[in-house]
Amino acid sequence: MFLANNSTYPVGLDISDLSIKLVQLNKVRDKIKIQALSRLTLAEGIITNGEIKNKPELIKAIQKIMSSPDYGKVSSEEVIACLPESKTFVKLIEVQKSPNTLADVIGAEIEKHVPLVMNDSYFDWQIIEELPDKYFVLIGAAPKEIVNQYTELLDKARLTPVALEIEPIAFCRCLLKEEAIKDQKVNFGLKTNPPAGLNYGIIDIGANHTCMIFYSGNTILFTVSMPISGEEITLKISQALNLTKEQAEKAKIICGLEKIKANGIIKDILADTTKNLITKIKEAIAFYENYFGQRGPLNQILLCGGGANIADLPKLMTEELKLDVKLADALINLDDSREKFGQIFRKKYSLDAKNSHGEKDKKSGFEQDTSVTFATAFGLALRGIFVDEL
Repeated sequence: MFLANNSTYPVGLDISDLSIKLVQLNKVRDKIKIQALSRLTLAEGIITNGEIKNKPELIKAIQKIMSSPDYGKVSSEEVIACLPESKTFVKLIEVQKSPNTLADVIGAEIEKHVPLVMNDSYFDWQIIEELPDKYFVLIGAAPKEIVNQYTELLDKARLTPVALEIEPIAFCRCLLKEEAIKDQKVNFGLKTNPPAGLNYGIIDIGANHTCMIFYSGNTILFTVSMPISGEEITLKISQALNLTKEQAEKAKIICGLEKIKANGIIKDILADTTKNLITKIKEAIAFYENYFGQRGPLNQILLCGGGANIADLPKLMTEELKLDVKLADALINLDDSREKFGQIFRKKYSLDAKNSHGEKDKKSGFEQDTSVTFATAFGLALRGIFVDEL
């Protein structure tokens, strides 16, 4: 099924409701390069809200993308896949030192923080920092039903899952330079901790929901789910302008928040959703300031996910939040040229639209870099380099 190649690192496999994205990396003389890269659209109904509904069709899709990627060749049957963010939980907690074993103490604390039934869930934890009187511990949890679904899926696809990872962890590993510095600390035997870096908010505007990740001191603090989705916006545009779903998706990206395009109709729809999103973000930031204020204010917000590509969104959010908001760079921890993968990353949008004078809008199409939509897959693939090789 696979052709021999240089890389022995596992494949990062991002399986979502609407698509599968694949990344395999290789490390050559301390340079991290892309060996295989691909994206495959899934038919609606195969996965719904992170739950697998049509396993045979999904297995076929996984086998197809593994055997025939858009770029390069896959050279491993080992994969690292992510669990759907909406079904998982991750948070940094404080654990007081006691005579009891650390595992027992953390187990008791997890019950207080995780909104999942203990007997029906898998849990994991990692000590982030030890102080004289307490530990800071990052805990993660996922329902056994979801974990077992994905494990069985990969097994039936004749793949070996090295790890199933919570999606926000993969995001941070891909998008933040601090994660590469943590890797260098271990590999090069640095005696001091790496610089703490900035305090980040990472916002993933996905097809079905939006997630905001708070990151400080080289670790995730907590995540917040928001009931705002790219699909919801597309549906509103489709209904308002009597467009097909595909046309509405194009219109959303092309017109964005510009007033003159589509007579401002799309801008008004987006403005309403964006206002709701910004309100939710402000509430999340207020929670951060109340419970993690000692870490200092947020320095920067990074946008990723398909919804991050809406024109002028970073500019509007910068003005509203009074923070530096920018589109995330999914290749920040790689040593490869973005232009090399232009045919995969660059997506062309065109729409037959008319301006306010009834004339065809000649500017109704453009190309856009969509590499940020590969953030999860890159983060998963980087685990084999940043974590598993240590």
